[in-house]
Amino acid sequence: MGGEKMGGERGGTRMDVVVRSHHVEVTPSLRAMARRKLGRLERVAHDLTRAEVDFADQRNPRIADHARCSVILHLRDGRVTARAAGPVPEVALDLVIDKLRHQVERRKDRRVSRAHDARRSDRRGRAQP
Repeated sequence: MGGEKMGGERGGTRMDVVVRSHHVEVTPSLRAMARRKLGRLERVAHDLTRAEVDFADQRNPRIADHARCSVILHLRDGRVTARAAGPVPEVALDLVIDKLRHQVERRKDRRVSRAHDARRSDRRGRAQP
């Protein structure tokens, strides 16, 4: 069980990645993989400040996808959370990243569409005397 902070400089922003584990050996390559994949989310979520990654192993022989991964992204105006399970931690991490990317893109689309709607209504109001 461990928690290690990894921060990186990228475009003047800093994101802390905290990796924790429960009943799982988190290798340095898995930590680096988590950091790299979460770094790609910074392209969509510019206000990403911190990510908490939790790896856990469900010790039940009846469960095929026993490796669980959950991630909490701390944004400037809220949080985004996702969970997934897979046969190995790397697969669970990939599934979580896909879910997070979808959620973050939806948040961005909503924000952009609201801004564009406000601009359109302003232009309509000014164009008509």
